[in-house]
Amino acid sequence: MNIFVGNLSAAVTADDLRQLFGGYGTIINVIVMRDTATGLPLGYGHVYLVPEQAAGEAIVNLHKTMLNGSRLSVRECVYRARPEQRMKRQWWRGVERRVAGARRHNDYNLSPSSPRQQQTG
Repeated sequence: MNIFVGNLSAAVTADDLRQLFGGYGTIINVIVMRDTATGLPLGYGHVYLVPEQAAGEAIVNLHKTMLNGSRLSVRECVYRARPEQRMKRQWWRGVERRVAGARRHNDYNLSPSSPRQQQTG
């Protein structure tokens, strides 16, 4: 099971997480996420732990524990599909919005019967 570990301090390494989760089951992989441009830690990571029962036990026991001065947030990692993420970001959803055809184009009306178009044409 992939376990999300959040609120990591900058000093936490993959070995620290490996030691913390090592007593619960077999660790397949440990990743501490870093910014690709700067190399600085992003404050979260992932631990892939098997079997599922051991991973569940680790989540329950290690949630809100202290590691290097910060309280960890430990939960199961749930992957969301891209459309689901986009729907979550639409803060304006449900609010009336202008449609593309109703937008103004620099005070120029695109309809063929507009008086402005007849003057210029």
